[in-house]
Amino acid sequence: MDKTTTGSRAGEPSAVRSGTGSLSRCADLAGPRLYRDNAFAVTGLPANARGRAVRQHRQRLEARLAVRDTLPPDPDSPLVGERRKDEVRAAFEEFQDPRRRLVDELLWRWGDADLKCGCPRSLHEEHDDAVRFHAMVLEAEAGRGGVTVEGRDTLWRGAASGWGLLLGRPEFRQHIAHRIEDLDDPRLGEHTADDFLAALPPLLVSPLRELAADADFRTRLAGVCAGWTEHEVFAGLLAPLFEETVEDTVEQITEGLLSAKRQQEAGRYGDAALTLREQVLPTFERLGEFKAFVSEWRYEEVAHIVAVGLNNLAVALADHHLHGRPSAQQRQTMVELTEAAYEIAPDRDMQGIEANWDAIHSQFGQHARTVEAGGSGDVWGGLRLGCLLVLLVMVLPALIAYLVNR
Repeated sequence: MDKTTTGSRAGEPSAVRSGTGSLSRCADLAGPRLYRDNAFAVTGLPANARGRAVRQHRQRLEARLAVRDTLPPDPDSPLVGERRKDEVRAAFEEFQDPRRRLVDELLWRWGDADLKCGCPRSLHEEHDDAVRFHAMVLEAEAGRGGVTVEGRDTLWRGAASGWGLLLGRPEFRQHIAHRIEDLDDPRLGEHTADDFLAALPPLLVSPLRELAADADFRTRLAGVCAGWTEHEVFAGLLAPLFEETVEDTVEQITEGLLSAKRQQEAGRYGDAALTLREQVLPTFERLGEFKAFVSEWRYEEVAHIVAVGLNNLAVALADHHLHGRPSAQQRQTMVELTEAAYEIAPDRDMQGIEANWDAIHSQFGQHARTVEAGGSGDVWGGLRLGCLLVLLVMVLPALIAYLVNR
């Protein structure tokens, strides 16, 4: 029998069949209580517990809970605190459905339990390490466990790396297939190992959505998420967490560019340069912290409007100083603007911005001669034309699109 999938349909090999069933237990576990609500974690049952063993263990715990309100914590568990009666009773109900039970089994320690899967011991150890790191950091983020911020960040990296590598191992898929076969329940007939594999990545990162609402955690969110997105199985799952932050950041950038444009048109070139330097560029740098969670086209569009805004102010300053000697500070400002534009510009803008950079450097760079009245008129006339084309074709549509969609 093909061990990679189970539950074949008549006349269709299981190896080529895709899973069709949804796993409702994943929706129930999603969030920071991913491990605290795990049936195995709550009851203390081993991963291979079934039937009679589950019933007998339940009877023992019910007897203990008849004379006390909570169960003492498991000293070997990464979870902290006692368990209430209602938690224990609800957890045992999860063993009634093999689909729900298997989700919980995959998300808790396997230890030395004989799961009849034939896996290399290293796979089980890697799995248990991933569970331990993840459970510990979620406990710590909830204020349980007394772990420092640095310690939590280390645990996050361990959890992301552990799960990311584990989910990519063919042996893990085979393990799930073996467990489906061994549980041997008709209710698992519509499921394959791939169903469970597909459900695990979004479930594993689900706690981050609620944690992201906490202001203190949000400052660490990008760093924490970066560890998960290093692994292909989690790619694209975390971008929604940054939508609001990205929207706010892009809005600040665009408003800064519009403000600088108005200042430039009013002849307040120093104010315009200050706005770009102190408002637009730092905000664009913050956007870079979320680059892994922003679509490529959108990041490029923001880089485009920032680079062209910098470029156009530099060219406007060069034009303004054609017939008057700029100060050393003004020359430095023009050079810095073109350098920043060049560093930020996407490929589509590179040719025009590079040409302007070369021209401004040759005229106003550290070793360039001072522009005298009436000099270089032809050069700067061409530069002005290039700037005008860039401004009309590139900047305005992007800004108009933003304003229309606000």
